[in-house]
Amino acid sequence: MGKRLEGRVAIVTGAGRGIGRGVAMLLAEEGASVVVNDLGGGVDGVGGSDAPASQVVAEIEARGGTAVANFDSVADHESAGKVVQTAIDNFGRIDVVNHVAGILRDRMVFNMTEEEWDAVLQVHLYGAFNMVRHAVPHMINQGYGRIVLFSSGSGMGASGQANYAAAKEGMVGFTRALSRELHEHGIKVTQFIRVARLA
Repeated sequence: MGKRLEGRVAIVTGAGRGIGRGVAMLLAEEGASVVVNDLGGGVDGVGGSDAPASQVVAEIEARGGTAVANFDSVADHESAGKVVQTAIDNFGRIDVVNHVAGILRDRMVFNMTEEEWDAVLQVHLYGAFNMVRHAVPHMINQGYGRIVLFSSGSGMGASGQANYAAAKEGMVGFTRALSRELHEHGIKVTQFIRVARLA
């Protein structure tokens, strides 16, 4: 790989594990300075730990890259602002936002609680809005930005995942609207849709 992102600053939410970790590592390999954001909770969003994000930062630095950890929640508007501010405080700008963070509270709709519905939408859909809302003013001032919102094939409908499907399909519409609103400011918005492999 080259250094296509030399001088760029990227935020990756949910970067402590899985897809988010992979995205953060690749961005750093391409020369970006990376804010590795992860609350460090379980798949259901419960709990928290500094370890996952800190470990990814250590891996990036061991490979000669530049990164800083952030442990704030994207689900809360004010807290998401601190994620963006981490990029500004440490690197002076924000060029790329990858919103990968997500949780699962799988349950059939007739057993699903209001809290299980809300928690999933807060991280996925509200988290997308929160991150974009705080990052975009900086990108507009720069005349440059790249936003990638991570969706899922499960958004098409998956049994036991009404909350997850609603959040992910909401992100599809959000991405389309953003793309139209922001292109004139030099900001490109796209979505990455993960499709599970069939056995």
